Amino acid sequence: MIFRNSIRLLLTNFSTVWKVLVYYLICFTLTVGVCYLVAEPIVVKLTEANIFKDTLAIIDNFFSSNPTTTAYTLSEVLNNAWTIIITNIQFKFNFIFLIVWLVFVFPYMLNLCQLAMGDTLYGYMTSQVRYSFTGRMIINLGRSAVFSLVRFVVMLVLNLASVGLLVISVSLATTGVFTNILLALGVLAFLLCFVALKQTLFSCWMPALAVLGVGPFVALKRNFKSVFRNFFRYYSNFLLLCILAVVINLFCCVFTASISLIITLPLTAFSFSVFQMVTYFTSQGMRFYVYPDLFISPKHFEEQDKIRRIRNLL
Repeated sequence: MIFRNSIRLLLTNFSTVWKVLVYYLICFTLTVGVCYLVAEPIVVKLTEANIFKDTLAIIDNFFSSNPTTTAYTLSEVLNNAWTIIITNIQFKFNFIFLIVWLVFVFPYMLNLCQLAMGDTLYGYMTSQVRYSFTGRMIINLGRSAVFSLVRFVVMLVLNLASVGLLVISVSLATTGVFTNILLALGVLAFLLCFVALKQTLFSCWMPALAVLGVGPFVALKRNFKSVFRNFFRYYSNFLLLCILAVVINLFCCVFTASISLIITLPLTAFSFSVFQMVTYFTSQGMRFYVYPDLFISPKHFEEQDKIRRIRNLL
């Protein structure tokens, strides 16, 4: 039901995708311009040292070599690149600036529009009011800035933990072509499950912020109360959404020379926001519109809990 209602709501509010696209293009253009100016001297020097050529060769030989050996060879290449960077003071400053921009500033800018997406959806779902996306961005800029910062820190901790787990798993893997193929499939499955887990655990965070108008920490507390009422149901929906998102984006990337990603990436981001809003409304038993003539009235969570207790007694 959550999946079907989310698709309905996504189609009804599809025009917001174009507004998200414009915002993403602004962020991407700004990032490309800044990174080009800062990274150009570093790229020239690394190209002269054949760093990129050696890295591509390692990737090409991944399935025919031992993962441990591959990781060791890649480590040598990265050490050579690092040596080139740290021996030049300008390169060192440029490298630090690039890392900060790509790891923090760029994701932070993209996340600033999440609350605006939630607000526009909240207006339609409750009373079919179509708020201006730009207006919601401006009104919620302060709250979005604080929310994005807190969210980034929380996600960074989880992402670092997942990377550490992957590194340990790869280092313990045995050699062989078949093993490497299974390892690659296992890594892909782990990433999908992990992204779905993150989306589920924090699926009601942004909606609680948009609906209740509270701070990010109070909203996070409300998020956990909502999510764990029916965790596995929500997780299955987000896992299916993650699989569909990967398949659609990869298909478009391969068969349209990545051109269609201009549309599918903001569509994916907005789809997750829609799923989050529907998950929150469903968990709270709140009525909402998905079509102008279709009003969804889920059971209030107290009723759900009562039915669950009666079922267990029987």
